[in-house]
Amino acid sequence: MKANTFTLFIGVLFLLVLGSSVYARPVHVHNAPPANKVVVVTTPRPHANAVWVKGHWCWKNNAYLWNDGKWIDPKPGCVWVDGHWKNTRHGWEWIEGHWRKVK
Repeated sequence: MKANTFTLFIGVLFLLVLGSSVYARPVHVHNAPPANKVVVVTTPRPHANAVWVKGHWCWKNNAYLWNDGKWIDPKPGCVWVDGHWKNTRHGWEWIEGHWRKVK
């Protein structure tokens, strides 16, 4: 009986943690992000199909911090859409980069 209760507890805890990350509200920043840095990619492409994800400003601890770009593996049938800051009526909101299916 104790094992079933513990398993149920772990399951509920997992769902709470998962749910909090899935339904997290976007952060709205009132200050516009700085202009993107001009970055020269100096790291070699790890393989012929690797996709470069541009660096961007992220909001952390009430300040903009630069997040360097990186190489990622491609996703078949998709193209990479870079993340970007969007000016909304609530303030600046970060839209994550993502893969978009090619039609």
